[in-house]
Amino acid sequence: MKILFVTNMYPTPERPGYGAFVRQQAEQLREIGHTVDVINILGFRSRLNYVKGALDVLRTTRTTVYDVVHAHYGLTALPAWFRLHAPLVMTLHGSDVLGGRLERACSRLMSRRADAVIVVSEEMRQRIPGIVIPCGVDLNLFRPVDRAEARARLGWPADKPLILFPFDPRRGVKRHDLARAAVDRLAAEGVAAELITVSGVDNREMPWHYSAADAMILCSDWEGSPTSVKEALACDLPVVATDVGDVREIVRGVPGTSLCTQDVGEIARALRAALAVPRTGRFERRAAVAKYDQALTVDKIIGVYNTVLAEFNAKRRISASLTGLSHR
Repeated sequence: MKILFVTNMYPTPERPGYGAFVRQQAEQLREIGHTVDVINILGFRSRLNYVKGALDVLRTTRTTVYDVVHAHYGLTALPAWFRLHAPLVMTLHGSDVLGGRLERACSRLMSRRADAVIVVSEEMRQRIPGIVIPCGVDLNLFRPVDRAEARARLGWPADKPLILFPFDPRRGVKRHDLARAAVDRLAAEGVAAELITVSGVDNREMPWHYSAADAMILCSDWEGSPTSVKEALACDLPVVATDVGDVREIVRGVPGTSLCTQDVGEIARALRAALAVPRTGRFERRAAVAKYDQALTVDKIIGVYNTVLAEFNAKRRISASLTGLSHR
């Protein structure tokens, strides 16, 4: 197939880790023989870039025939709607359904106009109907590395418990304040743990960070299907997380994981328990995320493409037949 991705989440030199899961989907599709072009709308710079994005979509689909146009994130489905001669698939990733009013309104509007809607969690499907396909993880990339080797490579202290917060602390929804308060609570209780905040790192470097830490913390107000949790487990890292998105499903029965509320004391207790978990559950933790292998995710997405393309072509044939009859 020839596929056009339209997204506002894609790694750039200034934001190398942003939207890595979209890039991974594109790369996986290319690896199995499909052609994927990408229009990356830099909406964080200016809302006017969405207008430019619509013009880019129109111009690109006028000169190149695509089998499918796939919009990643609700706001980008609107400029993607200006595509020509191809069905529109949209994936909703989280804050476009659970976040601000503008994002929610645009996602709801475009979900009625798209040929197929993918959502990444059951919680999101309850708000906007769609096919649930959680984001996948490249299990060939995300695998455990020796912790001492990883810490030496990153220059992290060798003899201190380290809690990884792999998010931009400026994003309020991620609640860096709660992570900081919980680790401070541990310190007050005599656990000399340190909070390590990592953002703006190329996603291909993240296995070193997960492998170097003792636990990962996620305190978000909401999530869709957080890839960070899957990546951490794939790297044998215990996870403490709030019960958001599909985290409960991801960590169910996985050793060294805990769900908690946003109460600082509860988060601190869960972190203390995670730090006591022996790093010997590697195969169980990796096995828990095998169903999120990126290759399986892409197979499901291709299934959606095939369905909408068949329906789109059938409609075109019917339309052509009716047009032919009208000219007789």
